[in-house]
Amino acid sequence: MTNILKIIYKEYDSFTPSKRRIADYIINHTNYITYDTLSELADKIGTSTTSIVRFAQSLGFDGYSGLQTSIRDYTHADDPFNASKTLDNIEHKTTHDLFKQSIDKDIENLNQTLKTIDPSLLEAAVNKINTARNIYIIGYNDSFTLAYYMTMRLGQIRENVHLLQSVGGVYPYEIVDSNEEDLLIAYWFPRYSLYTLNIINRIKKNNGNVLIITSSNTEKIKEFGDIILPTHVYGGGVKESLIAPISLSSYLVSLAAVKDYDKASKYIKESEKILQNGFYLDT
Repeated sequence: MTNILKIIYKEYDSFTPSKRRIADYIINHTNYITYDTLSELADKIGTSTTSIVRFAQSLGFDGYSGLQTSIRDYTHADDPFNASKTLDNIEHKTTHDLFKQSIDKDIENLNQTLKTIDPSLLEAAVNKINTARNIYIIGYNDSFTLAYYMTMRLGQIRENVHLLQSVGGVYPYEIVDSNEEDLLIAYWFPRYSLYTLNIINRIKKNNGNVLIITSSNTEKIKEFGDIILPTHVYGGGVKESLIAPISLSSYLVSLAAVKDYDKASKYIKESEKILQNGFYLDT
């Protein structure tokens, strides 16, 4: 079975700007264009039907129908959020093969995220992080791991970083008085949590800013974020991989620290003073 995304990524660096526009749309909206006609897809991308046909032919397909079939095959076979299907795919793999597949997938996710993410969005995201009065961070279910990591890292370089939790069903009342000076960082992946959506809506109602870190298909949630950073999370095991969003989070913190060096330096030094006072065996 032909993996359409692997074909696109292999040829991506050689694409003209017009071809990259088509490629980027397919990459970020794969699950939402499987049954589009040629004219419907052209309208969505804002290009001509001829350009799409030429794009398909440059990838080795006879035309649009071949490209669309490959997209359908991909969405049916490589859904990172369908644990039952991915478990079936690895049932008979050896220990070595499964380990190699997992590592290879993580490397592929990192490379694909690096190629497709818009550098201007990264700059805009860091600007929001550095200028926010308060930063609220949320992630539900598996995404809580990412939210906790980001809270810990950002809290080492700046003040007023808050991890939003729902332990015991408690509403995160700290966002009640949020305003346009505040930023919500939401880790929001399929299946999209309604709890996270409610928090997003509350922040936006108070005119706050919303940064969403999510999967590569952003069509369904594009209206909810001021900035949306897509990552690739296709796992080599039972569940999706969190390597790319973790790496992206680490990068955002590093860039934020570099751009506000004096504040970050101060907070890192103060953190070290605290940690040297009876927290670790070797200090």
